[in-house]
Amino acid sequence: MTNVRTNWIDRLAAAPRAAITSAMVPHRFAKGALIYSRTEAPQGLYVIRSGEAAFCLDGANGRHLLLKVLRTNELFGESVALDRRSAPVSVEARSELLTGMVPLHRLDPLRRQYAEIDAALSLVAAANLRGVLDVLEEQALLPLAERTVNRLLALCRDEGWGDGQAGPVRLELSQSELAAMLGASRQAVNGELALLEARGAVRRGFRFIEVLPGQL
Repeated sequence: MTNVRTNWIDRLAAAPRAAITSAMVPHRFAKGALIYSRTEAPQGLYVIRSGEAAFCLDGANGRHLLLKVLRTNELFGESVALDRRSAPVSVEARSELLTGMVPLHRLDPLRRQYAEIDAALSLVAAANLRGVLDVLEEQALLPLAERTVNRLLALCRDEGWGDGQAGPVRLELSQSELAAMLGASRQAVNGELALLEARGAVRRGFRFIEVLPGQL
């Protein structure tokens, strides 16, 4: 079950949507390529055409918190489009990645021409802030067992699962990546997954986790 979502560009009126689309230039990245880090400003606004990207918060000690795996038709780079500061996160190609990128020097006049583009960017920034606060709340206040269940349910919803629907939901995610999302060691997260597997809520495989959301 893979859900290709519409993004905020898709929801614009025809004229600004066409203007942004025509301003895009293709960029291809090899698997593992660092698209940008927290010490640099992205070149523009990126839309994923195919492949996946890892959206991470990196610490000075070399550890990182995987905030999200971005997939087809998702965007990144909006915050820099607003404030021109260095990126708050790093983005890495999780697979071979093809993007459409709107360079900032092309995006700026479009923002001035179409007020709804600026409004959409502001809404995205607010949504991203709420998302970060949710992650901080989990990390600071919840035990690992509860964090694990909450994150698995959130990932199932990202894949199109809704309350009342039957599973299973296959998450194309390794146990190491889930651990990086939870800010915990792989061993600790494997222990939590083993408990869930014992009661039939999950099944672990090579680089995937199959979840029965109703059993969590």
